[in-house]
Amino acid sequence: MAGIYIHVPFCYTRCSYCDFYKTTDQQLKDEYIKALCKEIELNRTFFLKEDIQTIYFGGGTPSTLSISELEKIILTLKEFASFKNLQELTLEVNPDDVNEEYIKDIVALGVNRLSMGIQSFFDSHLRKMNRRHNADQAQRAIHIANEMGIKNMSIDLIYGLPYMTFDEWKENVRLAIASNVQHISAYHLTFEKGTLYYDYLKKGKLKEVPEESSIEQFDYLVSALKDAGFEHYEISNFSRKGLESKHNSNYWTGMKYLGLGPSAHSFDGINRMWNVRDLRKYCHALLNDQSYTEKETLTDTDRYNEFVMLGLRTQKGFHLDFMETFNSKIKHHFNNELRHQLKQNNVVVLDGFCFVSEERKMITDSIISDFFYVD
Repeated sequence: MAGIYIHVPFCYTRCSYCDFYKTTDQQLKDEYIKALCKEIELNRTFFLKEDIQTIYFGGGTPSTLSISELEKIILTLKEFASFKNLQELTLEVNPDDVNEEYIKDIVALGVNRLSMGIQSFFDSHLRKMNRRHNADQAQRAIHIANEMGIKNMSIDLIYGLPYMTFDEWKENVRLAIASNVQHISAYHLTFEKGTLYYDYLKKGKLKEVPEESSIEQFDYLVSALKDAGFEHYEISNFSRKGLESKHNSNYWTGMKYLGLGPSAHSFDGINRMWNVRDLRKYCHALLNDQSYTEKETLTDTDRYNEFVMLGLRTQKGFHLDFMETFNSKIKHHFNNELRHQLKQNNVVVLDGFCFVSEERKMITDSIISDFFYVD
């Protein structure tokens, strides 16, 4: 099985924390659609060889595209790819783009999963993040999607905000659970270079929250969602049983995927490819038959580090048998580190699988770093 990721780079406003590639210039939409459809055609051999299981429209803000623009992309995909085994077609949406007619139209196009960027249910937080929706619009968008029969909906929340109290975080989690969604993704705020928040951090206008506050918020999230019947299947992701993100799960298990659009990444099992991170350059290259992508072949060390990183982020972890595919130096390093991590009670080995222990989830990134091998 394989997945397709389509990057839609358009946003109406720039969120203060986001470092994903995007533009607020809407004038290149027509060129983008033409270039994207050309890229789909150029990758027809991928579609012929692979059984497409998932499609994910991410961004940016995919809901800035009109229904006709989305339809053009999906119809072009159907020209070259078989949808007979397609299980999941996800569209990221902003709450203030959602209404009854919009949901009806995207469902008619085949969308069967929504990912909604809520981030917080507090207007004061949303204003500081420069989100273009408010708390009422967030609640209304979720209600509309539920009423229109969307049975697979995910919402995003952000914790570790410098201006958010613990009680406000508890209320965000409570409202998320009460919203009757099937999937919740919760990410700790990171100060990424090139974002407004990064500048604020460097200028002293914002401070990172203390580690103990982050742990307190994360622990509460995990406990509350577990009590509500959610499964913690990946470090930042929780779902009702059987409704994990199939597309993202493909990333974490090393499946093949094709990335389309500016800045999108692809993986064929051996090589990583990435498209130019500039909309104008992307459009110009594709519409003038020029190169628009770069490629690297993964070394044994690359494969091992990525395998450990992705596997340990999941609840299930990774199977130890896979370590036999690496060279003796890497296996020796892994076995030494595994013994150390087991002594520290950081990881568990059960039924041949290695995974991070429940009480150490908050330091998963540190544990992963310890396992990394450097030539």
